[in-house]
Amino acid sequence: MTAQAARGGSAIGAAAAYRDRDADALAGYGLTLDELDALSPRMRCARILEVAIGPAGHPDEQAMRDASVAQVKALVSGAPEAANISPLESIRDFISELTVRLGLIELRDQYLAKEMTAAESRAREKGLRQWVKAKAARLDLGRYAGVSANQFHQVARQMSVDVLRLLRGDA
Repeated sequence: MTAQAARGGSAIGAAAAYRDRDADALAGYGLTLDELDALSPRMRCARILEVAIGPAGHPDEQAMRDASVAQVKALVSGAPEAANISPLESIRDFISELTVRLGLIELRDQYLAKEMTAAESRAREKGLRQWVKAKAARLDLGRYAGVSANQFHQVARQMSVDVLRLLRGDA
């Protein structure tokens, strides 16, 4: 999970760098403001994901890609409310969604193995989402403050470790 978190953190870092018009940070991702400005918001999001993450070749990678899309889209949308989104909140929300999506892969496998009914699967999914979101909300984002967009992959990796620790009940 930590490797997937780091890759998603890179995409969020690139999106935050674009939103903040940080040409130097974008260059660190192999992107430019001119290149991204020339694209539609949808294509801009796709380009950032392509460069920062690459194609998904495994269900875990697809879960990571899907979990990062909403955060990248929010940061590069150009909508006025996007200016108020903290990149650290984006990373936390991404880690939370990634954790849920990885759990859903396991739930799907259990359902396909007929270890639970469809109703049980839906109930477990709902419970999983609520539990993970509540645990992730307990993270102290101040611990990760002061990092640049080029370091978001490291922040995402550490945040994923911290979320896993919270889920285990170690904190």
